[in-house]
Amino acid sequence: MSSRSKHTKTFYVEGMHCNACEMLIKQDISSLDGVLDVDVSLSESCAIVTANSRKRIPGLSELNEKFKDSGYKFYDSKAGISKLSKQDFYLALSASILFIILFISLESLGVSSKISLSGDSAFISYFIFGLAAGISSCAALVGGLLLSLSKKWEKSLVPFILFNTSRLVAFAVFGGILGAIGSAISISIGVSSFIAILIAVFMLVIGLQMLGVKGFENISLNRFIKISYLDKNQEFKGKYVPIIVGAATFFVPCGFTMIAQTTVLTSGSTISGAINLFAFALGTLPVLGIISFSSVKIYSHPKFAKQFSIFAGVLIVFYALYSLNSQLNVLGLTSLSDLRSEGSKSEAISNAVQGLEDDAEQLIQMEASGFEYFPKSFTIKSGLKTKWEIFENKSVGCAKAVYANGLYKDVIYLKPGMNSVTFVAPKPGTYKVSCTMGMVDPVYVKVI
Repeated sequence: MSSRSKHTKTFYVEGMHCNACEMLIKQDISSLDGVLDVDVSLSESCAIVTANSRKRIPGLSELNEKFKDSGYKFYDSKAGISKLSKQDFYLALSASILFIILFISLESLGVSSKISLSGDSAFISYFIFGLAAGISSCAALVGGLLLSLSKKWEKSLVPFILFNTSRLVAFAVFGGILGAIGSAISISIGVSSFIAILIAVFMLVIGLQMLGVKGFENISLNRFIKISYLDKNQEFKGKYVPIIVGAATFFVPCGFTMIAQTTVLTSGSTISGAINLFAFALGTLPVLGIISFSSVKIYSHPKFAKQFSIFAGVLIVFYALYSLNSQLNVLGLTSLSDLRSEGSKSEAISNAVQGLEDDAEQLIQMEASGFEYFPKSFTIKSGLKTKWEIFENKSVGCAKAVYANGLYKDVIYLKPGMNSVTFVAPKPGTYKVSCTMGMVDPVYVKVI
């Protein structure tokens, strides 16, 4: 067919907030008879449609009817696109801020204050542990990822049902495997943190795109994401993708998940491993279910689409920054937590260790109580044999897994009472002590 027979028209689109919108619109319009190509631009809020004849160019009424349940509206000119009113913006922003305040409040109150896991914990402990994870770190990682995917799956509840069901089954299956092979499977903290940071950056870009932040709407993630499940002509591939994504969340490095997986490793039982991790995933289901089904319901009402995009965008950005900050703590790097602990860091620097011989043994004594470690700072000498004593006094959740990148190579899983390890103090510097999730306010160890 010659280029002369091709006809092109530009439509301006209201309601696009992220790259998923580009993909959805492109694939739906491409499925129309006679359409040869569709170029959708988030930054320009437009869709350029090329067809094999002028008659094959879809009309405004056809497009608006096709996308009426998706929250998109098509216009002949950019002037037709209405901007989000201040009232709608502040309403969505207020709702997201209230949610964040609730999230922080629950964390500060220690939502998992009655929770502890060990290799012989019953399934009910794993379920309660999952409930705590669902409103904290798993909501931050898995929930944030689910929010970013929600617009791709907005037309049906089926993908969300498949996603959550697959997640439950995967945790049972892999839990059984972990219980059977014990310590043969392990995930290094460094690798977990790296994966978590990549996920957080991905979430941050999507969140900023949903908020319409200039500069980020030009960043296309399409080349990194396989989107065959969005193509209505590839239903066989499409219906299995939510199952694959749901199962893959077993490997998403949510700190609570890693603790549950680690404790299952010590059980040495296929059956208990499967039951316990299924119970954990079941505990995370209520919050993930709310995120799943509410996103579908809200996006099915166009008048709420913009408000929800602002609400979800703010939450995704918050979750991404929260996760980034936690992982920086895990890696011992500078984070926002340092601002709260500036006094402790100064104290650590001033309390220099003096009078120790080169062959002496130095002592660090710390207490883990609730969701906090005490005291907040220590000073030790480089190169000396060091005994680290940690008294476990009803610590909860992630606080039971102590990690200090660069200071001590292993995770210290606390048992009730006194716990102690011995190591040689590393090279001079300041090292952070937090939990494996980086959520516990850091303790600073100054090595001189």
